[in-house]
Amino acid sequence: MQIADAIRKDIADEVLKPGRKLPTHKQLAERFGVATQTVQNGLRILREEGLIESAGARGSFVADKARQPDRPGDLDAIRAEVAQLKERVAVLEELVRHK
Repeated sequence: MQIADAIRKDIADEVLKPGRKLPTHKQLAERFGVATQTVQNGLRILREEGLIESAGARGSFVADKARQPDRPGDLDAIRAEVAQLKERVAVLEELVRHK
């Protein structure tokens, strides 16, 4: 989702720092040219990922660093898992060819 991706990038690049208040739903809707419901959906994704926290009427805030995932480490782990899966698929394909 465009909104979640853009805000996620701003958090990763520290454009939006931990504890900082996010723009209002209306402001984000205007920035991205979408409906406020679309903004709410994007923010929900970020809340589920632990990147932002909602404080009711006070708005949404960037979560503390301690709660944010270790993105480079996560990517390395995903790459390693994909490499292992590729190897397993190659072995299985070879077994199927020889049957």
